[in-house]
Amino acid sequence: MYMTRTGAGATDEQRAAAFYLGSLEDPLAPWVQATGPIDPYEMHLPVTVKDPVEWLSFSIVSQQISMAAATAIFSRLLTALGGGFAPERVIAAEDATLLGAGLSHAKVRAIRGLAKQVEDGRLEVGKFRTMPDEEIESELVAVPGIGRWSAEMFRMRCIQRPDVFPAGDAGVRAALTTLDKLSVRITPKAAKQRSQVWRPYRTYATSYLWGYLWALDHPEAYRREVAPGAPRARPGAQARLPATRG
Repeated sequence: MYMTRTGAGATDEQRAAAFYLGSLEDPLAPWVQATGPIDPYEMHLPVTVKDPVEWLSFSIVSQQISMAAATAIFSRLLTALGGGFAPERVIAAEDATLLGAGLSHAKVRAIRGLAKQVEDGRLEVGKFRTMPDEEIESELVAVPGIGRWSAEMFRMRCIQRPDVFPAGDAGVRAALTTLDKLSVRITPKAAKQRSQVWRPYRTYATSYLWGYLWALDHPEAYRREVAPGAPRARPGAQARLPATRG
């Protein structure tokens, strides 16, 4: 994941979010002011996904393995499935084909289960953009292999909802613990309550928190990226700050 600074190329929503979050009497505000507008929706995936089904499929593929391994397996799957994750192709594929691409048996079941739910209409991905957040999450976590964190990332990155907060994310909790100067790691329940002040831009707040944590963990790299006097990107260019995945 990354926090992507948009600078002069920021959209109206990005500017509004930065202004709102930066104007609060909140410990995050100075970081928002120093960072400026960001794009919290850019997927930053190492592969190209054409639709929500492919996004969710890659989410399943990438669980508990390195991004390099996930990219290689996903690419082999695309080739084996004729260039896409059409549900009917996934359902018709032999287990040996999916296993041969590098999936575990559990991930074969999950990928096939996702395809079956899309094919039979239980999961209507075409309606996600108009559905309430709670309904989307409820439908997604009912699919084996898709947990709450994946459902939250899907809403944040794929269908671009501005007010999603992954309270259980390890990076978010670490950033909040440091930001608020807590003596122990903040709990997901407390983090969710803490996030209420950032409504209706909690997706933006999440990306700012990830960027904040990265800057803490990589101070020299951060100074090289944005320090005063450093070479400036051309107006409108995007600067990316990596963030920690939970």
